[in-house]
Amino acid sequence: MRKFLISVALVSTALSAAPALAQDYGRQGYDHRDDRRDDRGDWHQRGPSRPAVYNLLRQLDQVDMRIQRSARRGIISQREAFGLRRESNQIRARLGFRGRDGLSGREFASLQFQVNRLEQRLRFERNDRDGRRF
Repeated sequence: MRKFLISVALVSTALSAAPALAQDYGRQGYDHRDDRRDDRGDWHQRGPSRPAVYNLLRQLDQVDMRIQRSARRGIISQREAFGLRRESNQIRARLGFRGRDGLSGREFASLQFQVNRLEQRLRFERNDRDGRRF
């Protein structure tokens, strides 16, 4: 019985000391900027914001519509349209694959560059007037 009372006393002392140990008594040199939280209180991973990713998807959708419209009007050939659509689908797949764990700033910049390059290729194909790919 005596051992039981001693063990209960030790456990109760340890449990009462645990909240005191968990408290932060003003760490020396603590800077609140180290929290890496943005204005909404979410952790900021130094990646693009959600509206930036949606804007990238919107740009990609617009390029897809321009490819379809150009092919339908006969400005680019079906073969050129196929190559451009394939590249668009590859960019969309990369965005889905890389976006699973969150995009880093470098990955987002790479995808933005690929979308811009796709827009350039579409402009080039529309203006070459040969009906052939490259």
